[in-house]
Amino acid sequence: MASDDEDIPDLVETTAPTLNAPTASAPARVPLTIITGFLGAGKSTLLQYILTERHGYRIAVIMNEFGDTADIEGRKIDVSDASNDSSQLSEEFLEVANGCLCCSIKDSGAAAIEKLMKKRGRFDYILLETTGLADPGPIASIFWHNEDLSEDILLDGVVCVVDGVFGLQQIQNDKATGEVKESLRQVGCADIILLNKADIAKAEEISNLESTIRELNPTAPIERTIKGNIDLSKLLDLRAYSAQPNFFDTAFAGQSAHESSEKHEHVHDENCSHINDITSLLIPIPVLREDKAQKLDEWIRTVLWEGHLPDTPERTLEVLRCKGVWQVDDGKIFVLQGVKSLYETREEERSVDGGEIAGKVVLIGRGLDKDVLKSLQNTLGLA
Repeated sequence: MASDDEDIPDLVETTAPTLNAPTASAPARVPLTIITGFLGAGKSTLLQYILTERHGYRIAVIMNEFGDTADIEGRKIDVSDASNDSSQLSEEFLEVANGCLCCSIKDSGAAAIEKLMKKRGRFDYILLETTGLADPGPIASIFWHNEDLSEDILLDGVVCVVDGVFGLQQIQNDKATGEVKESLRQVGCADIILLNKADIAKAEEISNLESTIRELNPTAPIERTIKGNIDLSKLLDLRAYSAQPNFFDTAFAGQSAHESSEKHEHVHDENCSHINDITSLLIPIPVLREDKAQKLDEWIRTVLWEGHLPDTPERTLEVLRCKGVWQVDDGKIFVLQGVKSLYETREEERSVDGGEIAGKVVLIGRGLDKDVLKSLQNTLGLA
C-alpha cells in the first residue's frame, strides 16, 4: 500500500503574479468554504477557474460529488496534461500549476478533511464542493465546532452558485412541489450567492431572480458572474461564522433604508406569498438589560433546539440560518451565529464608537411570521 506522501504529490512551485493574494502568514486554522448550488448552475466551471487561473492563492479543492457523478465532474475539470487520464481525478490528488491542490475523496466530508490535513502547510484555504442535491446546513454543522477538527479547521462560510438563466424557474418549480427542496435550503444557508451565466440571462429575469433571492436571504451579498470568474477575495476569508458586529452593514447593500424597511414589513404581512414557507425575518433589538439579554438567549435556544416558540409549543418552525448582534446596557456587544440547531453567542471585544449599535436578529427558515416577532417582543417586554 502506498504511503500518504506517495498518494498526495507536492505542490508545484509557482512564480505567478499574486493579484489579490493573501498575506504570507497563514492563519492558525485553515479556513474551509463550502461550495453548493443548483444542478448545472456552474459549480464545476467555478472550480475550473479556481484551479487554472493564476490568482496567487494556494487552495485545496475537494470535489465531493454524489456517487458515480464524481468521475463525470473529474472529466469536466480537466486541468491536467492532455496525455494524462483525467478520470483518475476522482480518486487521486492532482497538483496544478497555479499552486492549488485538486482532490476528490469518496469518503464522507469529515474523513476527507482529516486525510487532506495530513498535508497541512501546502495550502492556505480549503474549498469543499457538495453535490447539487445537498442541503448545506448539516454539512456546515459537521465542520462548525467539530471537536476532532476545530483545532485545524475554521468554517469560513457557504457559497451558493445559482443558475442565472434557469434559477428562477428552479425555485418556482420547487415551490410547486409543496416541499422545501434543496435549492431553497441552499439559498437560505448561503453567506454569499453567485448568479452565474449573467452574460446570457435576460436582464428582467435575472433582476426578478435577485429579488426572489433577497426575500429568501437578505443578508448574503449577491455577485453576478460569467463562467464562474470572480475575484477570489470575495469568496475567501468570509468569516461568516465568526463574531462580526458589522455584518449588517452590507446586509441590505442594494436597498435604500426605505426599501429595507418596506421589505421587512412585507415579510410580516399575513397576506404576503411566502416562497414555500422559506422566508427571512429581521427583528430589531434595542439595548437590553442583562436579564433581558439572558431571556433572549433562552428564546433563541428554545427556537433552535426544540423547534417551537417558547410561549406556544404547538407553534413549530425551522431555522436554517440565524445571525444577530445586540448591545447590553453595560456597553457589551454580543454576536449571534447559527446554522440549524447549532448556534453561538459570543461577546465581541471591539468597542463601539459613537454610541449605541442598531441591534438586530435575522432568522432564515420556515414558519417565520408575525407570531415569531410577537413572541420575541413579549419575551423582551417590548410588546
